[in-house]
Amino acid sequence: MQPTLLILAAGMGSRYGGLKQLDPMGPSGETVLDYSVFDAIRAGFGRVVFVIRRDFAD
Repeated sequence: MQPTLLILAAGMGSRYGGLKQLDPMGPSGETVLDYSVFDAIRAGFGRVVFVIRRDFAD
């Protein structure tokens, strides 16, 4: 059984000025969440669970 990674990503982004988790930042428009999932899979996690604010889900 592979472990599950729990990522707490419910920050307000007040210093950044927005939702940095969802802003494109990679060369092909990847987000911080995209990189988080990629790195978790490479590290051997079988599942990634993000804890986000309710208004992020929209």
